[in-house]
Amino acid sequence: MEACGLRERKRTATKVAIITAARTLTAARGVNGFTVEELCEKVGISRRTFFNYFPAKEDAILGSPADEIPADLAEAFIAGGSDSAPGSVSPSLLADFVDFAVALMDRMAISRGEMTALQNALAAEPRLLQKAMHGSREAEEAMAALLSAREGLPADDPLLRAALTLFRCLTERAGPAFFEPGNTRSYRSILTGSVTAMQELFAAAAPLPTLPASPTSPKDMS
Repeated sequence: MEACGLRERKRTATKVAIITAARTLTAARGVNGFTVEELCEKVGISRRTFFNYFPAKEDAILGSPADEIPADLAEAFIAGGSDSAPGSVSPSLLADFVDFAVALMDRMAISRGEMTALQNALAAEPRLLQKAMHGSREAEEAMAALLSAREGLPADDPLLRAALTLFRCLTERAGPAFFEPGNTRSYRSILTGSVTAMQELFAAAAPLPTLPASPTSPKDMS
């Protein structure tokens, strides 16, 4: 069992190394500025090994969201939900999400300058846009699985889906703001500011009126 776990960790480490190298090369040279052979040389693997992980160079550049979440961060995030009441989310969810997102950003293997160059390179390749959108959906589902494990709620629970929507909006705003040229604020500061503003907005809002149940027609009863 331990040997299987070690093999899986090594496999994940190799996959992340390929993704990181692919993104670094893309940032420096553009999507078409390097070959699979050069990528393999940078990582120290064979072409055969590369194709065991990814079907094409573009797939390595876009990455695999589920594999890019370090196991220790995932475990800590899940453990934080141990005090959640049945059918609800834990009080520390937002604070723990901020810590989780900041830790992910801190562990990025490429610099802010490289990330900006990577984003520009991808933006210049329309053929990658659809794949990038698919990757975003994969990232959301990976986060949904973490939330489900943390809060003990099914992946399609309305509370869980609402949390996912909020998290996506928060990170989609914080990321570009952090990588904006000339920005001097930390990612934590930007993300925390957005979370605080959201909390203030919801706290000030009046409760929505309860809608009456839709009447059941005789046709529905038959």
